[in-house]
Amino acid sequence: MPATTESAFYRVAQEALANIARHARAQHAHVSLRRENGWLILEVTDDCAGFDVAQVMSWRQCSLGIWGMRERMALVGGELIIESQLGKGTRLIARAPIMSEGSNGYDKDTGVDRR
Repeated sequence: MPATTESAFYRVAQEALANIARHARAQHAHVSLRRENGWLILEVTDDCAGFDVAQVMSWRQCSLGIWGMRERMALVGGELIIESQLGKGTRLIARAPIMSEGSNGYDKDTGVDRR
């Protein structure tokens, strides 16, 4: 896997956990990293009070960490999804296609063309 992808996932996990520690008042957090259908998927969940994602995303000053995580995933051809509900916790999913260093974007194992 390219070093840029490894770094992106590490930094997204780091920022997600820092946000939980700073803002969430959560009792528990769970982190998983898995490979599924040609994608590397990072999932971070917590049992925090939750928040209004649209509201936070509309105010750039308060969400630089989230914008940074989205940018990191976009740079490696991936995406960041945040789901949160007041009183029900938060779930962050970061995913990007798995391509080896020097890959041309075609995954011969799945037949998916990511060019």
